[in-house]
Parts: sequence; structure tokens; C-alpha cells
Amino acid sequence: MPKITFMGAGSTVFARQLMTDVLCVDGLDEGTFALVDIDAGRLELAHQIAEQLVKHSEKKWEVQSSTERKDVLAGSDFIINTIEVAGMANVRHDFDIPMKYGVNQCIGDTIGPGGIFKALRTGPDWLAILRDAEQMCPNAWVLNYTNPMSILTMIALTATSMRTVGLCHSVQGSSKQLAGYLDVPYEELEWSCAGINHNAWFTTLRHNGQDMYPRLRELVTTNAELYEKDPVRFEMMLHFGAFVTESSGHFSEYVPYFRKRPSLIQKYCRAGYLGETGFYANNWPT
Repeated sequence: MPKITFMGAGSTVFARQLMTDVLCVDGLDEGTFALVDIDAGRLELAHQIAEQLVKHSEKKWEVQSSTERKDVLAGSDFIINTIEVAGMANVRHDFDIPMKYGVNQCIGDTIGPGGIFKALRTGPDWLAILRDAEQMCPNAWVLNYTNPMSILTMIALTATSMRTVGLCHSVQGSSKQLAGYLDVPYEELEWSCAGINHNAWFTTLRHNGQDMYPRLRELVTTNAELYEKDPVRFEMMLHFGAFVTESSGHFSEYVPYFRKRPSLIQKYCRAGYLGETGFYANNWPT
């Protein structure tokens, strides 16, 4: 029976969705969810949610929880990391300090000064978790969702012996968006994707065997309403030939074309995940 340990289980959005995914897998009828969070209140809520998910699934999964990871790490087959180190206030600092010196960010958790700040404060705690895992469950697979994902995954792979994979939901989310933009059923859209976290590309995009990129380019250049739904990513597609997986807000920070002066931000960036200045600092999803 598999044992899946969630680090930062108080991140109830991620934990709930991931546990739901596990419980939907045919054949995974029993196992153990072990939940870890240093916030006892959030941990209790996550525990209650997990029990309700298991009850609804009618499967035989046990739910454990502890504020001390060493209580539950032993025997883990998978460790899923969704930790947020040092609290929500630091998300504000990740934006405000760079902004003071002219660096405008939308998300600020993956690259640039905000991403570096977050890596520096998250890395030590992340390494401590991995060191404990090396001792208590050395054969476990580690799945990392915490940003800056690429940096933290690199830390795990270069500084520890734990088998680690970095994950993000942007590929599946963006593929569904593309199906909507093209007005085709999602289950009929054929695609392939390659790249790194937050910077992958849809290398093929087909429907019923037909390349859909010519149609998408035509739609974007003739339909202003559609263009406004994803201006940064559509600009990247028009100039580089393929659609990127990450949101316009995230991606606007990764290349030097969209945020280096106010006129560009006004031209290409929109509200929310489409590039709004300080979006995460002002609306951090808890």
C-alpha cells in the first residue's frame, strides 16, 4: 500500500486537488495520506478535508497528520512538497523591495529578485526536509510543487540523493485554455509539449490530424477580444512560432520584452494573471 506524505499540507488547495487525483486512480483503493504542516490550525483543516475526500471516494485510505515531519516520514513512498516558508508577509517584501528600485513584477516567485529572495529563504528548510528523508525514507520519490520550482528541484538533485521531480499544473491548464481558444473539444485536441518549468512550449497542436497553429494565428490577429485574453503569450507565439505553457503574468517576467518600462506594461499586461503589477503581493492565494 502506498504512503504519500504531504509537506505543507496546510496549502489546502494543492493538497485537496492532489489527494482527489490520487483517489480517482483506478486500483489505488487503499494507502496512507500523511499530512505535515507547522500550522496546527491549517493542518487540522487539511486533515478534515482529507477524511471527507476518502469517505466520498469509498476507498480505504488512512489519514495521518503531524506538525513534526519525523513523526510520519518513515515508510513514505512519495513526498509531495508544497511548503511556504516564512509566511505570507514575505510575498509583500518580494514585490515591494524590487519595485522600490524599479523592477516591476507580477508574480515574483520564480525568477528575478523575487524568485531569488524566495529561493534563499526556502532552500535551507527544503534541504532539512530532504536530509530527514534521506535518513527515514531514502527510496521515496519527491515531487516538488513549491516555487521557485526549478531552483528548488536543482537543490534537491545536486545536494541530496533523493529522487526528485519538479511539477507544475501549467501544461494541463494551458492545453485546456488552447482548446477553448480554438473552440474544439478538449479530449479531441492533440498536443505535445517540451521545455522547463514555466518556460515550456506546445511543439505540436492538432485537431483531427490538422495543424491548428495556422488557425490560432489567424484568430489572434483578426479577433481583438481573443487577443486580449492572453496578450503576452500570443505575442510570443506570433514572434517565435509556438504557444508557451505559463500564464501571461508569469511569462512577462521571464523575457525582456514586456515589463522593462511602463509603456510596455500598459501595452501588453492586463489584470490578474495576465500581468498585473503586484498581483501576487496583493492577492496571494492561500
